[in-house]
Amino acid sequence: MTGRQRFLGTLHRDPAVEGHPVWLMRQAGRFLPEYRELRSRHSFMELVHNPALCTEAALQPLRRFDLDATIVFSDILVIPDALGMGLSFTPGDGPRLANPLREQRQLERPLGSLDYVYEAVAQLRGAAPGHALLGFAGAPWTLYCYMVDGEGGEFPLARQSIRADELRARAMLDRLADLVAHHLLAQLRAGADAVQVFDTWAGRLDADTYARLVTPGLERIADRLAEHDTILFLRGADQLSRRVGKARFTGVSVDAGADLSAVRRELPGWVTQGNVASEVMLGGDIEGAVRGVFEATGGARDHVYNLGHGVVPATPPESVARFVNAVRALP
Repeated sequence: MTGRQRFLGTLHRDPAVEGHPVWLMRQAGRFLPEYRELRSRHSFMELVHNPALCTEAALQPLRRFDLDATIVFSDILVIPDALGMGLSFTPGDGPRLANPLREQRQLERPLGSLDYVYEAVAQLRGAAPGHALLGFAGAPWTLYCYMVDGEGGEFPLARQSIRADELRARAMLDRLADLVAHHLLAQLRAGADAVQVFDTWAGRLDADTYARLVTPGLERIADRLAEHDTILFLRGADQLSRRVGKARFTGVSVDAGADLSAVRRELPGWVTQGNVASEVMLGGDIEGAVRGVFEATGGARDHVYNLGHGVVPATPPESVARFVNAVRALP
């Protein structure tokens, strides 16, 4: 059974699936010496805009580890960049947008070309036929946070703008949902098997506000992609899972702090993913962490093994190998 068959079979709850699928968010990145060598010659933005380099970065972990899936090398902020908001990355400070979101009309501008992302998906599809291929995008709320504040952090401006005018914020979030759905569909047409929507900063809102303002946009995305396999990464999933239950995603990826058993009860019929702390890869009991997830799911065949967030740069490659081997050893 190929990794692609295992991953997609799990999403479809195919009883014939052998073993458990495994991949890692940020599996292409700074923990790999070969990636650091690539970055020594190219800036992050050069990588993102060059499909051949994106493909190379995505293939690097597949050469080292027995992973079932790969994900296109890109960034969640390519949508605001395509809206003319001036994306850049400052070493040590993360992303910055030169033209933050202040008016609805900024979201009505024609979207600049994102063909470089779709070409990267197409190239990766051809280079890794035995692996499931994921495309991705930032969720509307997470994009809104970066776009209003212009940078990462606690996002005080984004949260203040919602308190000041919920109706206006909801209109912007709905527009972002349409742009996200368009971007994801284009990646699926280019060859992606499934897509993941990253709501990394979901926990910055209380559950009631999230339900009023954010969930409707997620439902719009899920409805547009109803014929495809979709995963929602929901940071703070144990507090918010009941608020997204009506959205028709295939699965939910949960952070390490979430009660996985509770999320599975709140979202019956959804495949789950993740829940292992990234920090355990820095010298913790990796095998025990994998076994803990196995026990929390009752050994179910509808869970994708992954971290609760991305691989951190200090992770030894040997830890990733241990993680994958621990999943392969599960009954």
